[in-house]
Amino acid sequence: MSTPSLKARISAALAGDGLTPLHRLGQNFMVDEAAVAALVAAAGPLPGGRFIEVGPGTGVLTERLLAAGATVLAVELDQGLHALLQRTLVPLGLQLIHGDALATKNRLHPAIEDFAAVGPWRLAANLPYDVALPVILNAVALPIPPERLVVTIQKEAAQRLVSKPGDAAWGATAAVLQAAGEPKIVRQLPPGCFFPPPRVDSAILTWSPQRPLPPGFGRWCRDVFAYRRKVLPGALRDAGMARDRAEAACIAGGLDLTRRLETLSSSELVALFALVRADQPTTHD
Repeated sequence: MSTPSLKARISAALAGDGLTPLHRLGQNFMVDEAAVAALVAAAGPLPGGRFIEVGPGTGVLTERLLAAGATVLAVELDQGLHALLQRTLVPLGLQLIHGDALATKNRLHPAIEDFAAVGPWRLAANLPYDVALPVILNAVALPIPPERLVVTIQKEAAQRLVSKPGDAAWGATAAVLQAAGEPKIVRQLPPGCFFPPPRVDSAILTWSPQRPLPPGFGRWCRDVFAYRRKVLPGALRDAGMARDRAEAACIAGGLDLTRRLETLSSSELVALFALVRADQPTTHD
């Protein structure tokens, strides 16, 4: 007798608890063995690792992490899936939280923040599309950011995060993420890798930290990118800085006053932010 496919096992687990994928929660369960293996491989060494998983679903990734000797804190919003995981994986050592991974748009669930504050940790997850970017950006902005991030997200979002100045997708989100580390797309995933299949392609994205994210940089970056097509002094002025001080900051940073804000790299933006913050304190994120 052949072994049931991963999709068949997930379908059976859901049916056994009277559950179906919920579109409103962005539930697209990973059902491709090769894709799951790629996600696990990209997560790095597992034994002894401390992982946070957002939206564990039926526990396909979770059980692999636990079996390899990792410590896992999972946050699941779906009450039915939480009950399933409570019965199947909590006895194996899973630390399970029932709730939203986002306390607010700019804050992660307190349990995630507490777990991350203890020491080195990694984020590994098949993220629901609608919370993917805020989860990623809030994670890398923590005082102790993940030492490794490996997630599945919408392909278009992944391409935005790895974009560069001059690309149409370049913006505040990519600039903030790249100011703190290096994102990479390691694998593209067609809709058939998930159940139910989404209407778009997905990708496995990794990120590794390189430098601390300056406090307040994320909010400032989002503010100035609202004026991305303006030349630097004009963008800074419209974001709330006096024009003469904006020009002085650009000159001090060796930046051409005729450059548009959208042409700046993440490192140039960080340097400019330091000059702006020195001139007038910026509210922290």
